[in-house]
Amino acid sequence: MAVKIAGSPPRPAGGAAPTPPRRASDRVAYIYLLPVIVAAIIFTILPFIYTVYIAFTNYSLFHFQEFEFVGLENFRRIFAAGSGFVPVLGWTVTWMGLSTIFNVGVGMILAMMLNHPRLVERNVYRTLLIIPWALPVILMVQVWAGIFNNQGPLNLLLSNIGIKGPNWLAQANPARAALIMVNLWLSYPFFMTVCLAALQAIPRDLYEVADLDGAGGWARFRYITWPFMIAAITPLIITQLAFQFQNAGVIILLTAGKPLAYPGSQYGATDSLASYAYNLVFSLRQYGLSAAYGIIIFVVVSSFTIFNSIATGAFKEREA
Repeated sequence: MAVKIAGSPPRPAGGAAPTPPRRASDRVAYIYLLPVIVAAIIFTILPFIYTVYIAFTNYSLFHFQEFEFVGLENFRRIFAAGSGFVPVLGWTVTWMGLSTIFNVGVGMILAMMLNHPRLVERNVYRTLLIIPWALPVILMVQVWAGIFNNQGPLNLLLSNIGIKGPNWLAQANPARAALIMVNLWLSYPFFMTVCLAALQAIPRDLYEVADLDGAGGWARFRYITWPFMIAAITPLIITQLAFQFQNAGVIILLTAGKPLAYPGSQYGATDSLASYAYNLVFSLRQYGLSAAYGIIIFVVVSSFTIFNSIATGAFKEREA
């Protein structure tokens, strides 16, 4: 038999819990969110809808004012035999994988070095190593472009030790290697900082117990350091994969997608999908085709984001 407590609100039929009344603070929260919502609609949602629309049109330099709906024609051109999609996608996946491996790996190694208890003046080294993160990207890329110049300091240094340096930015493989090195220089400070924070969060008692048990350096790393650190940075690794897949800034600033894959090609040997879509807009003026590439990039990056949110439970609602 149900007991009615004095002063309690009546329960609706069926035994369901009563809906709590909406508080004034809830309405205030929506007012605070209103500028963000409006900005998202204007600068994200509406441009995305327009991009989807023109992806199904022949909007280009030759149909600038009078373009028409062409259905899936742009996507048919992308996936047609002989198009630039497959080779550009191949380099994009390679760029994404190698950049992530080097960025995370170098950042992790530097973090473990800085976290070593017997390292003196670690704050000085930490400050010096974080400098690339503090400088403007466009400035640093231009400096690296000078370093990789055919007559720049890198080739001059190589010639002094008897090695003929390549024409870094005019040959496919050297240009790709240069891109990965520049991207590493710009990205490792972030992962160094994250890994250092993860290392400093590991309880020191675990290492003391390991020392008492006679564990060596490799055993300490394998069973204590690595599990704690990989748990902290796994979501960031997935995010880094998504970011590098669409990272066109370094490519556009350093090589502009050059050199060409072959004479007369519309895409370059260092073009990623994102930089190729950029060149389709600003060089070839094929707006509809570029929008179709944008949708493909969006689908891939969204897949990474959804996987990351499922793996980490980022969007699960928790009771306050």
